[in-house]
Amino acid sequence: MNGRSVTYLVLCFFVFVLAQSSHYVSAEDDLSLHFWGQVSPFISGEAGSGSGAPDYDDAFDCGIGGGVEISWRFSNRFSFLSGIGYENYDGDSHQGISFDDLEIVPVYLGGKFHIIPGNTRWDPYLRMNIGAAHLSSVDVSYHSLKGEYWDSSWVFLYDVGGGLEYRWEQWGAFLEIRARFLDNPDSAMGHPSEADSLWTLPISLGFSYYF
Repeated sequence: MNGRSVTYLVLCFFVFVLAQSSHYVSAEDDLSLHFWGQVSPFISGEAGSGSGAPDYDDAFDCGIGGGVEISWRFSNRFSFLSGIGYENYDGDSHQGISFDDLEIVPVYLGGKFHIIPGNTRWDPYLRMNIGAAHLSSVDVSYHSLKGEYWDSSWVFLYDVGGGLEYRWEQWGAFLEIRARFLDNPDSAMGHPSEADSLWTLPISLGFSYYF
């Protein structure tokens, strides 16, 4: 999927959300905070170029992290949200080359489509986010040699997925899974470190508080 197609889909999604915004939720719990922990395995992408280049899951372990999000449910079916997270991917070794840890800080805006309208105890939903992520610089070492592989950079991100939340009084607990796209990091070593964009699969477990 190219950038033009992604932009078109995102615009269509938010136009649809705004078109539905006249149907307000009568309940008071329309503003909420969400906190979660997550694991983020890699789905695809090569972390370098040339023969024998490692995939991302060759160079790094599964990511561990968490984040916080604020959400405003402005209609029976839709919520608007913004959030920030932090993820750490421990570096691994590939063909004798050791990778330092990769840190990712995603910052985004998004929306949820609530499959069951209104406030219910069980709340299944679909969601989409768009934003940016800060990727840390990464060094590599081979025997006694060490050098910078990627520069730190900000890259484009978007993700789609869904989840299920259980509500009681002002609290909620949720589980969700998303497929997330991140643009490629900035090469610091030339051709060997020119990596692909990547897909991860964040799996989040957390709790919510409703004001």
